[in-house]
Amino acid sequence: MTDPITIAAPKTSTAAVAEFVPAYRFLEFVSVASHVGKSTLADFTTQLLVQFGIPIKAIRIESKAARSRQSGDVVHIDTENFAAAARLPGAEAAVLRPVFEIIEAAALDEARPVIVLDWGGGLSSLRAQIYAATQFDSQLSELGMRGLSVVTTTCLSDRMAQARELIELTRDIVPGIDVALLLNRRTGNFAFVDGTEEKRVFRDLMKAAKGLPVIKVPAVSGESWQACQAAGLTMHEVIEMKPTVLRQRFGSESRYLVTAFQMHVAAFWRAAESEMLRVLAGADADPTS
Repeated sequence: MTDPITIAAPKTSTAAVAEFVPAYRFLEFVSVASHVGKSTLADFTTQLLVQFGIPIKAIRIESKAARSRQSGDVVHIDTENFAAAARLPGAEAAVLRPVFEIIEAAALDEARPVIVLDWGGGLSSLRAQIYAATQFDSQLSELGMRGLSVVTTTCLSDRMAQARELIELTRDIVPGIDVALLLNRRTGNFAFVDGTEEKRVFRDLMKAAKGLPVIKVPAVSGESWQACQAAGLTMHEVIEMKPTVLRQRFGSESRYLVTAFQMHVAAFWRAAESEMLRVLAGADADPTS
């Protein structure tokens, strides 16, 4: 049997771990609707930075019903809390009190933790209201923290149109926060036929993203990641586990399929790692965008 797969890609060598310092202390993953792979990519980014020894403060804003049992050290803010926001001093902004407290504490922390905030789908309007009311980007700047908003989309026309609108809204509401566009290929590779509606929508999206970094992320073949996630495993655990140990976590699952799961997740990691590190390092816009 072959040796266990490792993440020995060039940028995860021991030397690189000691040298890599992200340009951003605040990262948020946003989309207008759900089912674009945003939470998976926020989790991936968290795990990636942890491999570099960077402390992380992970926050997820989502419904109680959607909360994963395998949530680790994630700080959860329930979207149900927004229903009573009108009776709170500060209104909707008061619901994000834990976020603000984490940001202010992180700004003073000599360990320089990075905050990774995963916004639930359907909250883009609330996000805009809260950021405008709190002057979020100005506050972040005064704390000496640079922020990046990662607008996430798949190749579906409605998702791409929403991503374009969200890019424009973010640049208008919080001009002091950098924006990146993440193209998640989980439903296709954005290769559209000229003259189609999809091509037109994609062209409009890329026009809105002109001058921004573009992150191109592959799909995990055959939804293999979902099987691993259901087993309570992180991507890094899947990659690093010895095949015999990994098979034990899957119980009666075929050894051939468990090996395929591991290969698929490792292939995704290798491809997504270089894309994400390029942008987290403060890279300029993708010249092909």
